[in-house]
Amino acid sequence: MNGSVRWWRGRKWAPRQQRRQERHGYAAGPWWQGVAVGISFLLFTLVATAAFAQEPSQRLTITPSLSIGERYDDNIFATQTNKQHDFITVLSPGIHVQYLSPTPTLAAPFLLPSFDSGRRAPYLPLEPIREPPFDFDYHADFQIFHDNSSQNDVAHRLGLTVAWPFAPSLQVRLRELLLVTEEPLGRDERLSDPTGLRPASQQSRARTTRNEAEGRADVRLGGRLSLGVLFGSLVEDVEIPQELDEFRYTVGAELGYAVNVARESRVFLAYQVTFDSFRANGGVPLGGTDASFRVHAISTGVRHELTPTLAIQAALGYSFTTSDAPENDDHKAVSANVGLIKTFNLGQASLRYARRFISGEGQGGVVLANTLGATASINLTGKLTAALDGNVSWFDFRSVTVSTLNLNQRFWSVEPGLTYQIIRPWRASVGYSYEYTNFSDNTIGNRSDHRLFLGTQFALREWLVLDLSYRYGARRTHGGNVTVGGVNDFTGNQIMLTVTASPSLRF
Repeated sequence: MNGSVRWWRGRKWAPRQQRRQERHGYAAGPWWQGVAVGISFLLFTLVATAAFAQEPSQRLTITPSLSIGERYDDNIFATQTNKQHDFITVLSPGIHVQYLSPTPTLAAPFLLPSFDSGRRAPYLPLEPIREPPFDFDYHADFQIFHDNSSQNDVAHRLGLTVAWPFAPSLQVRLRELLLVTEEPLGRDERLSDPTGLRPASQQSRARTTRNEAEGRADVRLGGRLSLGVLFGSLVEDVEIPQELDEFRYTVGAELGYAVNVARESRVFLAYQVTFDSFRANGGVPLGGTDASFRVHAISTGVRHELTPTLAIQAALGYSFTTSDAPENDDHKAVSANVGLIKTFNLGQASLRYARRFISGEGQGGVVLANTLGATASINLTGKLTAALDGNVSWFDFRSVTVSTLNLNQRFWSVEPGLTYQIIRPWRASVGYSYEYTNFSDNTIGNRSDHRLFLGTQFALREWLVLDLSYRYGARRTHGGNVTVGGVNDFTGNQIMLTVTASPSLRF
């Protein structure tokens, strides 16, 4: 209680905000305001449109929520020695807006040429993976540390999905995920596949902001011809000197021709360019480069429904980089993107392969990445749902720096999960993720990361839910005499009890 009283009286809260504003004044500056205003306008427009134009069988649901929880953390700074434990009170207001249609569309696996399914939430769906036309979810976590009040913080999570036919000839798809947090075990969620290229910020208790968005608009030009406009963006802001901040946006166009309208078979020709820039939080990491670069990609391919429940996309192209810095300029490679998605009565599965130029994220520079991934979600018994998400990636760092270290690496990730509906108001879930990074240079220590989640929910009322969860996190380094800056062995345990009130308003 002493920590709570100190926090509410403002003895620690105000100076912490002032320090953040002095270090990163832009965090509440134009880009943040632009994102907030844009999302607010989009939310208002789509909700108003849905409420005005919905059919009797369609439904708009607005669910405000408020939860309060108590968490125990035995290693709040994720260190191997001198561990500090604490109790943290978490107050979370939020809102969830969802528009449902009679026939929700299947989640599309090919939003952008580099689109991949994202990390899963702790609780898995008990139905086949489908997406509503509009889904907006936001909550803030006011975290109050009882003994370490200087760590008091407000975390934010915003998720947005739009799959909306604005007109018979215009289809828009958009996904956005915004995470602002200082919690090391709260940064796993992302739209794209995990890469393991930001190990220091995933361990350090420091302010991190990740805003990731992907979207496209398809316009039917007439007959069988269509034009797709592609967009993507990423803002990765970390407050640690061992990694670079990254700012990335992608624009492109895709010209398609329907070969078979009934089978939704179409061939396409696409071009996109990605602009990547970085900012150092002190010095440039050892072996890294903060030089900006651009990736140009030209590809052609085909999308085809082999059967009503089996779809495939295959694209082959050519990519090259341009930059004012010699180490990031004039890299060339064949690019590829292949995906297969199968829909079952009880679930969905996908297999994907991508070869493309990406950034080294926290290290900067140009990287040629080859990624093979798979995702599956199946309702096994009506009460038991299983999910699996995994990938293996090979990263070839192409930028030449003054460092003699070879940062080429192979990254493994596997994440199985189970959800069991014990009785109607009570369910339990278990999830586990394992990540392993293997460096080509034997002087750099390899690392493995483990995450375990156990949770149970009980609905006291339709709108009132009790939640008990346990999280375990661990990192181990293996071999080598050099480690990436900010990366150390650690183990951490968290136990949390939460009660949430979330009455739904249906229109």
